Amino acid sequence: MNVTGPNGGYTTLSDHGVKPNSTICLVICLFSIPENFDDVVFDLYRGFPYHKRDYLEASCLIFNRTAFQRVVDYGHNTATAVRHSGDIMDNAHRTGHHTISVSLKNIPSNVTHLFFTLSAWNSPNIAQYPNPSFKFYDASKPGKDLCKTTFHHARNSQAVVMCSISRNSQGRWEMFESGQISAGNAKNYTSLVSTIQQLISRGV
Repeated sequence: MNVTGPNGGYTTLSDHGVKPNSTICLVICLFSIPENFDDVVFDLYRGFPYHKRDYLEASCLIFNRTAFQRVVDYGHNTATAVRHSGDIMDNAHRTGHHTISVSLKNIPSNVTHLFFTLSAWNSPNIAQYPNPSFKFYDASKPGKDLCKTTFHHARNSQAVVMCSISRNSQGRWEMFESGQISAGNAKNYTSLVSTIQQLISRGV
């Protein structure tokens, strides 16, 4: 693989100290959040498992660099600047969704990352829930989807780190795609916290 050097020429990854068989983390910035945004909403939709009613949980894990601070989820639904709607179920159509609302201007200064995860509750993996999808929008313009993605690659996993919003070096918020699969769920976040700490350590 080649990358562009400071003078416009091509260099190899070995020129940057990357050893053979190293794992490379590709970080994709989905959206640089404008300064005039305040309330943004993360909205998860999913179908019920095929043979029963169950829950695909959306959670927000809050970090100061690699230090885990707290979680906002169905059972811990409010933190400073972050609010979880709880389960909004449509039994007639066998669908449900969660919203996690974030007031960017009220996030404490010691918070550097908010990671948004999906995890299966009683079902063994995400594949049990048909067509999970995720939207991100400015609360004042709910009809304008700023980004939307699905997580088919994580079907056989218990959990997936969907995305994050992080402060850049200028203090501006940016949204990054992740898609990192993980063990763990809303009953026990230990594995998810470890996965996220590894992502942060790799520069996500």
